[in-house]
Amino acid sequence: MDEQTLLSILKREVVRTTGCTDPGSVAFAVARATQELDATPESVRVTVSPNIYKNAICVGVPGTGKRGLPIAAALGAILPEKNTEGLALLATLSEAQLNEAQALLDAGVVEITYAETPNVLHICAEVRAGDQSVAVTITGDYTNIVEIKHNDQVTFSKPFEKSEDAQNSLRGAKLEDLYDLVTAMPPDALNFLVEAAAINKQTAETALQDPAMKIGPALQARSSEHLVMPFSAIYRSQVLTAAAAEARMYGLPLPVMAIAGSGNQGISNFLGVLGVAETLGSSKDALAHALGFSSIVTIFVQSFAARMTAFCGGTLAAGTGVAGGTVYLLGGSFEDAVHAMQSVIGTLGCVFCDGAKESCAHHINIAAATAIQSAYLALQGVYIPSGSGLVGATIEKTFANLGRMNREGMAETDRVLLALIKEGQAQKPA
Repeated sequence: MDEQTLLSILKREVVRTTGCTDPGSVAFAVARATQELDATPESVRVTVSPNIYKNAICVGVPGTGKRGLPIAAALGAILPEKNTEGLALLATLSEAQLNEAQALLDAGVVEITYAETPNVLHICAEVRAGDQSVAVTITGDYTNIVEIKHNDQVTFSKPFEKSEDAQNSLRGAKLEDLYDLVTAMPPDALNFLVEAAAINKQTAETALQDPAMKIGPALQARSSEHLVMPFSAIYRSQVLTAAAAEARMYGLPLPVMAIAGSGNQGISNFLGVLGVAETLGSSKDALAHALGFSSIVTIFVQSFAARMTAFCGGTLAAGTGVAGGTVYLLGGSFEDAVHAMQSVIGTLGCVFCDGAKESCAHHINIAAATAIQSAYLALQGVYIPSGSGLVGATIEKTFANLGRMNREGMAETDRVLLALIKEGQAQKPA
């Protein structure tokens, strides 16, 4: 691993999104299929993996006032010209477009189903008009199109493995080597991470002024005048992360810089570290290096699991990164950062994902608090020692343990959660 390769990974893994990633990905798939069809669809059928269904069934879709995948699929069918926008596809919607999408829903031509699929992140969007059909399949990553079919004939195909190049390139790495590389980079090379944090901060600040938002303003209403470190840093990071996450989950049409396939991970990673830097009065250069380290940790943790996890990525992957970035800002050593990160995973390793919705704001603001506290405690020699439960002998082993828990240990948890979510949807008032 060299500096340029690491920088390339960081740049590929940080992307601009609007709204929750899962509905955005469905809209993207349908939009691409509609573009290939070159006609207004008369029917839209989307089949997703259970994890996509779980994540998207309750989440707000930007600018629509609606939740879930049907409206996202309908919007994709009328926005083919915007498919190059990727996960920012739903950034701006007109009233006419919303009405057109609603008309498709009212006509009953949009169908959403889920089924066991080859990958936990899997979407197949099929659109039809007359005797013509197009199916677009996404696997492994949210905009990773692996197959396109016209009338059941494959016209585009690529190996699935290409979707995970960035993740695969990290799996055999040593975190200390990555730390040394990223903290030795010229700060200017990492300015794009500082800019990503600024975008997410603007979304948080906009949300704090929105009367429909609850948790961010409630946290901000607490007096911080007499707080001392680390509590002042915890307070600031909690306000920012909670406000931005609630806005995203509610469906406010605001931009969020995502990392490792998740907007909430991006909110947690960038705003958790930024809140500490602002409180400490850290320089822009220090912030750039701290974000570089926290970001590569977030991506590294995810590389042991998958793009879509049974555990809460905003809590565990990004929360672990925030702990490492905070130690860096405090002037601690790599060993101190390892101790802080081990403590986050040892403390929060049981936090599972029960779908995208406003409760994510509660998850990640608690993760920010735990991460920052763990950093301060590590500098005092207080941490969860190696070989304790989920915490392995090395930080890489801990990440691997978390990945194994995700793949093997939480498979049944995911199935039960999906059943509970279906029950809850069935019991909701019409």
